[in-house]
Amino acid sequence: MNESSASPERVRSWQRQVLVALGAQLASIGFMVLAAAQGAAEWPLVLAWAPPSVLGSVVALLALHHGWSHRLRDPALTAPQMVWANLSTATCYALCGPLRGAVFLMLCLTLLFSIVALPARTVRWLALYTVGLFGAVMAAMSQLQPERYPPAQEIATFVLLVASVLPMALLATRMSELRERMGRQQRELAAALERIGQMATRDELTGLPNRRWLTERLEHLQRRAERGLDSCLAMVDVDHFKRINDTHGHAVGDLSLRHVAAVLARSVRAHDALGRWGGEEFLVAYDDLPQGAVQTAAPQMAQRLCDAVRSAPVPLPSGGSLTVTVSVGVALWRPGESIAQTLERADGLLYQAKAQGRDRVVADEPVAMA
Repeated sequence: MNESSASPERVRSWQRQVLVALGAQLASIGFMVLAAAQGAAEWPLVLAWAPPSVLGSVVALLALHHGWSHRLRDPALTAPQMVWANLSTATCYALCGPLRGAVFLMLCLTLLFSIVALPARTVRWLALYTVGLFGAVMAAMSQLQPERYPPAQEIATFVLLVASVLPMALLATRMSELRERMGRQQRELAAALERIGQMATRDELTGLPNRRWLTERLEHLQRRAERGLDSCLAMVDVDHFKRINDTHGHAVGDLSLRHVAAVLARSVRAHDALGRWGGEEFLVAYDDLPQGAVQTAAPQMAQRLCDAVRSAPVPLPSGGSLTVTVSVGVALWRPGESIAQTLERADGLLYQAKAQGRDRVVADEPVAMA
């Protein structure tokens, strides 16, 4: 994961996860202080153990704060924290003597947290590590202090530990499978919703935005026009399209529409709205036109569409090519005018362009502000 891609919300989520682990470690320190106060553990050992016990969480917090771990698959360093926490818990077991049974409550909390936060494979390795670690500590303490850690009692405790940890590992595997299944279903649902959204706003033949999307975009542009920003509409129509269908067939007609759509898409600015309005008609909504020069800039931009389509013949499947032209009607947005009125004027100007010989642009004259 790239550091720059980590949103503040995600970083805070990772930090909360680390703070939970830190809270568990602080609770362990509180337990050890009580054990020392009751004489079950030695104060020097407890004081030496306490600072390192929170080291894992402190390192994770620093790594998150400075962004060092944002690139990792597990930015919260959950697995290293669990390894360090279990080592701290095993040390706690070796220090608190007669109160050592309470240590398993802390161990269970750590393992339960790992089940939720880690993948199944990591939990299984953590379970084996925990069993091996506590087995070694129990064996060592039963040899070093047999009066406080009777060997028979330690063996029974170890068996109980194994019987508790292994089912947790199996549970982690099942939970991991459920998480993966839910994640897969969420991805499939997101993909399906995206496809539905594209079907609702995209023209199937050309891949351009459809009339529904354009209508919503026009409402936005109208609000900008009402604030005094120059905008205009260009209605584009493929010339003699019926003749193309009749002469070359509907397959070539569809190919021509797709080709014209691609040429228009390359010829408009990135922030202009282009879409298929219906049939062989396309609509371009020009926004953010040069201040004070809209009456000249808009026709020039529309003329570039005509020139681009004319200079890019449609390649035919059978070989050769077909020259296609378009006519364009350009209507400048007028103060107080509705979207429907502007579209109607653009459509009327388009038919003037066709009546004047096609392959040309006809634009209206701007209306002076009162």
